[in-house]
Amino acid sequence: RQVLGVLFDNAVEAGASRITVTTTRTDEDFGIAVRDDGPGFPPAILQAWGKPYNSTKPRPGAGLGLFLLMNVIRSLGGRVEASNPPAGGAEVRLTLPLSALAPTDETLHDR
Repeated sequence: RQVLGVLFDNAVEAGASRITVTTTRTDEDFGIAVRDDGPGFPPAILQAWGKPYNSTKPRPGAGLGLFLLMNVIRSLGGRVEASNPPAGGAEVRLTLPLSALAPTDETLHDR
């Protein structure tokens, strides 16, 4: 929920009026694509994707949300990709192995 919240907040702050979420699933992976109709990512942001404090926002701490999002997804064995689709806007794609999302015996006993 927090990962998606970061993406939604960033899209709205960038000026998006519409956000579309699509999901995909293969035998091994689960994917989430968050696409908006905002101005898209500046080239400098895409070039430094995943680095802390990589932001166009002029406030202290800006750019940490995406950095932390990437670390969470990577720690689960997934990946995060960003692009500006040809039709405009911005898109962030998250891919996670299904095994990272499946409950284990340990998590079931914690409930």
